[in-house]
Amino acid sequence: MEITFLGTRGWYSKKGQTSCVLVETKGGNYVLDAGTGMYWMDEVMDSRKPTCILLSHFHLDHIVGIASLSKTFQGKELTICGQKGVEKAIDRIMKKPIYPFYFDSPMYDFKVRFRELGKEQRIFDSVVKTAQLSHSDPVLGYRIENDGKSLVYATDTLPCEATVKLAQGCDILVHETYFSEEDFKEVGNVAGHSSPREAARIAREAGAKGLFLFHFRPGYDERTIAGMVRDARKVFKNTFASKDFLKVKL
Repeated sequence: MEITFLGTRGWYSKKGQTSCVLVETKGGNYVLDAGTGMYWMDEVMDSRKPTCILLSHFHLDHIVGIASLSKTFQGKELTICGQKGVEKAIDRIMKKPIYPFYFDSPMYDFKVRFRELGKEQRIFDSVVKTAQLSHSDPVLGYRIENDGKSLVYATDTLPCEATVKLAQGCDILVHETYFSEEDFKEVGNVAGHSSPREAARIAREAGAKGLFLFHFRPGYDERTIAGMVRDARKVFKNTFASKDFLKVKL
């Protein structure tokens, strides 16, 4: 299993791209969210493998990259997966008057289909599990299990018990930390996001082997993010910052 971070910011792209993570196994490609990081997918992904997009939720910064698929996806078929209503949600941005042509247009030389996910399903050569996390709108967390390795993706969520359960014993937990500790104290639970120490607590309680902070506030610079990692390591030592184009192999 190889992980490539393509977009690690939240809301809008300023100092980096918005949420998009590629997980590659021998049997398939799993794209976690379709933010602006999707624009680089054609440069890093082996499109000969079957591919699916696993959407956490339908906020624009997590789906806007779907509008670039006619240029960035080069496979034969793509499955867009998510919670109930995934097809309707994507149709809202991919049909007129918002977008000029739909997936059945000659502009697309591949087939697109949709799939609503349950709590556990087999996709390609992996088991994909989901859990409802805690955000301002419904959001799914994902666990991908393959060949004895596991990755958990939990973005746009408050720290919650559902993530702890989903991440039990995982190799890597990718957990959102939109706010620094200082900013989180000011905002609290209103925005539906987490802080470094809260993400670290989740990793510790879940018995995760490693934690990658993710979905940073768009204006944060590298110095601020480095401070966030230091804060998280006070709670969970094996913490790192995700970064656009960072690769991690399991």
